[in-house]
Amino acid sequence: MQKHGFFSQVRSGEMQEMNSQTTTFAGTRTQAVSFKGLAAPFQLEVFADPAQIEQEWRQLEATGIATIFQRFDWVEAYARNVLPHEGARPSIVLGRLHGLPAFVLPLAVSRLGPVRSATWIGGKHSGYNFGLWSREAASIMACQDRAEIEAMLGQVLEGVDCAVLGRMPKSHDGVAQPLAALLSDPSCMEGYSFDLRDGFQAVLERSTGARRRRVNKKERKMSKVGALQYQALRDPVRAKAALDFFLEQKTLRLAEQAEPNSFAETGVRALLHDLLDRSLTMREPLLEMSELSVAGKPRAVAGYGMYRGRVNVYFMTFTKDEITPYSPGRVLTYRHVEDCCEHGMAAYDLGVGYEDYKAHWCDVVHELNDAYVAFTPTGAAAVAAIRLYQAAKSRMRRNESLWHRLKAVRAYLPRLGWI
Repeated sequence: MQKHGFFSQVRSGEMQEMNSQTTTFAGTRTQAVSFKGLAAPFQLEVFADPAQIEQEWRQLEATGIATIFQRFDWVEAYARNVLPHEGARPSIVLGRLHGLPAFVLPLAVSRLGPVRSATWIGGKHSGYNFGLWSREAASIMACQDRAEIEAMLGQVLEGVDCAVLGRMPKSHDGVAQPLAALLSDPSCMEGYSFDLRDGFQAVLERSTGARRRRVNKKERKMSKVGALQYQALRDPVRAKAALDFFLEQKTLRLAEQAEPNSFAETGVRALLHDLLDRSLTMREPLLEMSELSVAGKPRAVAGYGMYRGRVNVYFMTFTKDEITPYSPGRVLTYRHVEDCCEHGMAAYDLGVGYEDYKAHWCDVVHELNDAYVAFTPTGAAAVAAIRLYQAAKSRMRRNESLWHRLKAVRAYLPRLGWI
């Protein structure tokens, strides 16, 4: 891809002033380029270790626009625990404006066959990929056209064939996606959330049906088995036990459905325990566990994080036993939403991917785009193939009847011994 004239490589002396000659843990040197946008110049650097820009990252995180998946500790934990097993390396883009941190794009570079591609750090576990932006930088970047943004990324992602930037929200916290000019297609899934600011009663009034009465009825039936308790687990020993319970139960549930288990991939268990450990002293945890127990046994658990008053639910599971007919997972969600309202949280996000229970709670649908940039002919071929695959997948997902039939067939095949 031809490089555009408004970029120029920074001289070595300038790079030294910006500490860009530091050798990273991966033996890769950081790079720096300058980008003169429409309103002000960006100074860009790329780093192979999030820790190299921890100070700048946290400074921007305190005031900028991002989702929980772009917090420094979330990205650093993923890069430390999972990326090495994915055969990927961090390629963190830091943009400065007027000498101050202006945006961070937490990317990773990996190779599949002959193709070297850049993607957001977090893989399937990062629900929303917005990047981290100051409001001024987001406004300036949103004014750039596609060719300018592609050239910017091409300069800092040297040697990369393409960038595949999935699940990018069209907007977040009232700020439009700064990279919206890139070639993109609608993601095959959306995000689902609802507002908590008017209190729990307002949430119930927006939803359909007599939810409170149904939950109370289910709780009475569960209480006949033994004492029922809901609790957000802030004791580290109990929280870790609940996380291990989730991982065990999730493995069983997904095996029954013949579904792939992203939580069983190498490094993911360590990632979740790392997030839990880092959260012990945080006002807004990266990962916290809640539990519904009956007769002293956990029957349902959920894991979630918090950022800027927003609760992001990562996962939830429940046991299959005598309590199952009383929907312990749905009761846990109900009590957790109630608890979040009482603690003044602003929004409750049930994550990406449609499920029936999300439709019962959520009245906000977050549209997501998958963006693509090809830097080489090899990258262009890879992007074309990925877009065709994603388009087919999206069509199947949006055909609810077909999608449910495919899931049912996949769940039935193991019984026949075919998979």
